[in-house]
Amino acid sequence: KIPDVHTIQVVTALSGMTNLFLGESQMSNELVTILGASKLFAEFSPEQLEEAILHLNPTIVTKKSGERVYKKGDIADRGWLIHSGKLMLKRSSLRSPFRHMIYNKGSVTGIQGLVAPGSTRAVSMIADGKVKLVEITHEGIAHLNKDTQILLWRNMSKILMRKLTICLSQESLCD
Repeated sequence: KIPDVHTIQVVTALSGMTNLFLGESQMSNELVTILGASKLFAEFSPEQLEEAILHLNPTIVTKKSGERVYKKGDIADRGWLIHSGKLMLKRSSLRSPFRHMIYNKGSVTGIQGLVAPGSTRAVSMIADGKVKLVEITHEGIAHLNKDTQILLWRNMSKILMRKLTICLSQESLCD
């Protein structure tokens, strides 16, 4: 008998949980530390961080210098937390097509993929040296419990408001 899609999803989730508890607890601890340091997960309890790891399936990725995190025209379907390294923004400005971005550990880039999945990215983001990121897809947000969802959306709103304020105060960033 061929298993149905739901059975495959449950087995995959259980397999992931087994790996998490048996062989990847160090990875889990690192993810909890990285997520806990991010404004995206501000005020999350340890239980909410574990729930976020389970449902949002964050993955640690590294990028080499010059490698793209995302490019203009890509469909936005994920966001990234900065763990280490620097990023460079490439935009459609002839005067200054590249802008070195200053991010702190735990900062978010590509939040558009979490807030407006399916939209098109307007700029490219490129690794400026070796970069370590935590990639988070949007799919699991709906599976978080309501209190955790509300806290996550509140944090995303704060991040977006801060980014908008910076953009408006430095209009040259918006051209």
